[in-house]
Amino acid sequence: MNAFFTWIKQWGRTAYEAVTRIAFYRRVGERKTGEAVGHMAMLAVLWTFPLTILFFIGLRQVAGHLAEGLRDDIPPGTVFELKDGRLTNNLTTPLIFREKDGVIIVNTATTTLALEEGETGVVIGSEAIVQQDGPKTESVSFKDVPDFRIGREELLDKTARWAPVALFLVSLLVLVFAFLVFWGGFLLNALLHGFVLWLLLKVIKRPRAWREAFVAACYAATASVALRFLVQGVGPISALPDIVYWGFIAWIAYDAYKHGAPTAPHTGGTHERKEDAAADRPHTEGESGPV
Repeated sequence: MNAFFTWIKQWGRTAYEAVTRIAFYRRVGERKTGEAVGHMAMLAVLWTFPLTILFFIGLRQVAGHLAEGLRDDIPPGTVFELKDGRLTNNLTTPLIFREKDGVIIVNTATTTLALEEGETGVVIGSEAIVQQDGPKTESVSFKDVPDFRIGREELLDKTARWAPVALFLVSLLVLVFAFLVFWGGFLLNALLHGFVLWLLLKVIKRPRAWREAFVAACYAATASVALRFLVQGVGPISALPDIVYWGFIAWIAYDAYKHGAPTAPHTGGTHERKEDAAADRPHTEGESGPV
């Protein structure tokens, strides 16, 4: 655990330097490509985690309302049965659950109750489940679903037992999917900015290897990603993160132009002095070496 917190502290220090110190990019050639990709992964985690928590809270509220609706709106003794691809129950009227995000209708009777045109919700009919989101409609048939029979009391018991597990698994899947989407998007964006930086450095005659330009672009994304998270959904300034990202690329290029070639990584070896080389050179007649 201590190693993990040490790593987080080191990452935070690196992120701070990438945002505040242009000298950080003069030594970017010392960093491995894998470190830069890992840096982008951490940015994706920080972006994804709060969104997943919000999703989990919303899903939990919906599940709580659904469980409450099952308990209050389904009469005791109700039995649902699916047999040969057809769902039936012993109710004479449909069940209707209304939430702020949509409507759920369980209509296995002979009535024609359905969602209104353009309404959002789900209709569980006798032969299929129909999901409607505005003008779009999708249908899933019961034809391939195994037969079952379940009563109201058993349904409430299973809902209370398995709902937390289902919420956790769904939230975990959303977390993984969102992380991969964000991480992939960040890397593609870094590839674009890295290519522009690599090309710009060639134009101003301060060329660097493509790998160095990509690594620099990965770290230069730090401020942009953080800012994008803060201003997401704010229309008037939604373009600000992109401007900041391109500003960092221009800043790196200007600094390279001003200071020349980047400092070579320290290899740990010793460097011979010119005087030493001169001392080892054979002397011609009349020439004396260093005293």
